[in-house]
Amino acid sequence: MSDPFQFSRAKIDDHAEKVGVDIRPVIEFKLDRDKLYKFGRELVDEYPNLFENLVQSPTDFRITKKFIFPGKGEAEISTLCFTQRGQVFTFPRRIAALEEELEFGRIDDVIIGCLKKFRASFPEKKIIRVGLVNEYIFDTADLDSARIICERFTRLPVPVGGEIRLRINQRTDDFNRIIELEAVKKLEQIPEVPGHVQAAGHGVKVKMDFNNVDMSEDLNDGDILRILHEGRSYNESGLFAFLNANTGGEQ
Repeated sequence: MSDPFQFSRAKIDDHAEKVGVDIRPVIEFKLDRDKLYKFGRELVDEYPNLFENLVQSPTDFRITKKFIFPGKGEAEISTLCFTQRGQVFTFPRRIAALEEELEFGRIDDVIIGCLKKFRASFPEKKIIRVGLVNEYIFDTADLDSARIICERFTRLPVPVGGEIRLRINQRTDDFNRIIELEAVKKLEQIPEVPGHVQAAGHGVKVKMDFNNVDMSEDLNDGDILRILHEGRSYNESGLFAFLNANTGGEQ
């Protein structure tokens, strides 16, 4: 490309940070109903800035939080949900639709505090994997994001329709460093035609999943903090070095 695109923090249009926790034995929503409710109430009481409303059914358990931005709107996020594998914490960092950035302070302390409460409610369960997942959308404006991905990371021609998705694991002895890239389009409402949208630009969706390889042991607080610390360090430097290949670029 004659004018290589530079991935940088200034071009992040949307950003969500997640912490996924794999648990064994797995959660059973029916059998663990009362314990889940007690655990959820404790989180709501302890961290009201992150957890607000419990949603529980025989097949689901999650906690949502409504973030209100005066004059701009609101967004209700599932800040904690349980899957068959375990729990996923979600922290919205930048919400593109509302052009808002959010700060939550020392998230690692919150995670450790939540997991201590979880262990107290479920002493029989082990935490075998923790993953720091960052999901970004980088705004490429008028540049074709499918072309950026194809020309920088493959030798493929740009596919018809511009659909492409890559998955790469830069694994080390201790950590999986899984990067997924996907070409996306920014959509906006058509004022004259309610309910219809049109393309308003291009973007590259990047999902960075940093997690531990060894799942044979019950992770302690020190193990979890190391994973989160190493994951953040990689997101600050290694990820941008990978995305910008040999083109440099401000982080």
